[in-house]
Amino acid sequence: MRDAKIITLYKNKGERSDCNNYRGTSLLSTVGKVFARVILIRLPKLADRVYPESQCGFRSKRSTIDMIFSLRQLQEKCREQQMPLYISFIDLTKAFDLVSRDGLFKILPKIECPPKLLSLVTSFHVDMKGTVQFNSSSSEPFSINSGVKQGCVLAPTLFGIFFAMLLKHAFGASTEGIHLRIRSDGNLFNLSRFKAKTKVRDRLIRDMLFADDAAVFTHIEEELQTLMNRFTMASPAIAIDDYQLDVVHQFTYLGSTITDNLSLDVELDKRIGKATSTLARLSKRVWTNPTLKTSTKMAVYNACIISTLLYGSESWTTYSRQERRLHAFHLRCLRRILGILWKDKVPNTEVLSRANLPSMFTMLRQRRLRWLGHVRRMVDGRIPKDILYGELRSGKRSTVRPQLRFKDVVYLDRSNQGKKSLCIQQKTNAHNESRA
Repeated sequence: MRDAKIITLYKNKGERSDCNNYRGTSLLSTVGKVFARVILIRLPKLADRVYPESQCGFRSKRSTIDMIFSLRQLQEKCREQQMPLYISFIDLTKAFDLVSRDGLFKILPKIECPPKLLSLVTSFHVDMKGTVQFNSSSSEPFSINSGVKQGCVLAPTLFGIFFAMLLKHAFGASTEGIHLRIRSDGNLFNLSRFKAKTKVRDRLIRDMLFADDAAVFTHIEEELQTLMNRFTMASPAIAIDDYQLDVVHQFTYLGSTITDNLSLDVELDKRIGKATSTLARLSKRVWTNPTLKTSTKMAVYNACIISTLLYGSESWTTYSRQERRLHAFHLRCLRRILGILWKDKVPNTEVLSRANLPSMFTMLRQRRLRWLGHVRRMVDGRIPKDILYGELRSGKRSTVRPQLRFKDVVYLDRSNQGKKSLCIQQKTNAHNESRA
């Protein structure tokens, strides 16, 4: 029940002769997987005791968009209040294998894990053996003594507990990070609400996590180096001491491209490129297939193309030219799928009507407003809400007109929908009352 058969899957990049370009997948016994699923019912309750608020990986009602939105908002706040922002992105290689089993089994009792549950978790890892299968042949059994059990449903939660305790030990009571002043009631656009003496609270935000992907940030470069040194000292297995960290102007964080100037042009280039590639791969099987109805093709288009194109769009602060570019791509795709040529002289409104789909402007507006309502309904203390409704404790706003911000875009979105000028706070309260 604890042993595993390991098969390899090529990552479609690099030389096939390099073992690092293969992903190992463990095949486990069905009985063991069912038993592990039963144990998993109790583990999240223990994990919530140690998970930091910044951890959004493997947790219900949280997603990558939480962290992407938070990071973009933090960039906007620093730009608005003219404060520098230094970010270090950490992506652990073979993260699940870095877990010390002895350390994990010592941590679990400290978070009040019942002895019987600890014994069951331990039984999945002690004396574990594995065999590698390749081209219909198998290797000799070998012992697996490190890391959490690959392929087991318990592995993500156990790794999350271990990583949370590692960060707690690394950073402890350190004060490096971004200090915010937060007031989540009142109008989002009313900055005078921060003048209140009793309703404003302070918060330190140091990191954002999604499973093993981490972003650590400060206002001062030396403070960032201090945090990285503490992180390295907490786990000697994570070796970054002898490696010079690269300074880059853009980085792909959780699938979304983050740039140092907050421009979305690079992100849109990649989104359109990936959507174009997906569109081409489905050409023969879906778009030119005469046996499929238009409604079926549009369902596939929504699931595969639109989801790829608009990934993370809830956090986008888009200018008109960028929205027009996305709309033009949207219409080109629909004309290709529907077989409409330029010489047919079919207007864009008719194309959207035949496809029974909204315009790209409407899609972007709906996604942003839906996300804004979701953030507003979060409990106080969630990072996305605190950053959106907060401001930096230090820094000064420029006297000239500020650059376009997310809250400016959603204000225009509400205006374009023809809604009355109710403040977002009032609208959300009405929604919460209706749900109650």
